[in-house]
Amino acid sequence: MPATTKVALGPTTNNRKWYLDIQTGTEALPVFAGVFGIQEFKHTVDTGTQDDSDFDSEGWKSEVATSNAFKIELKVKRARQDGVTPAVYDVGQEILRNAGATTGEANIVVVQWYEMEPGGPRVEAYEGTVAVQYSEDGGAMDALSTATITLIGRGKRRDITHPDAL
Repeated sequence: MPATTKVALGPTTNNRKWYLDIQTGTEALPVFAGVFGIQEFKHTVDTGTQDDSDFDSEGWKSEVATSNAFKIELKVKRARQDGVTPAVYDVGQEILRNAGATTGEANIVVVQWYEMEPGGPRVEAYEGTVAVQYSEDGGAMDALSTATITLIGRGKRRDITHPDAL
């Protein structure tokens, strides 16, 4: 078999390319609101495996993927929505904060996340149902107000048509 031809990669993309939207409508009539003030964004798929070794494997263990779970972790800057009006935070952040303070169905939201690198690729786009964990970060008196939000997947992460392509 011949060696693979190597091709140099082009410019890198920044992590700030990720946008996150929350469904504020219904499944029949979806409407999405953006979440703004994101400072850190990480989405992962954790794979569960099971040992499927047998006696014929000559002492080598073997595992097979049997499940997947997705999670989104983000840090957001807490700031007034328009910089002037007191007590008006970002609508998307407020939906997550309120959901994070509840249990049961009120703790569950539908989100979309997709890449929007200026001048870069717009390929990855996903949607999923998540349970919300919300925690104010706290800190010193001169620290910026931030919150950590963890969105825990409930079922399959779905590939969607990139919103910029609609």
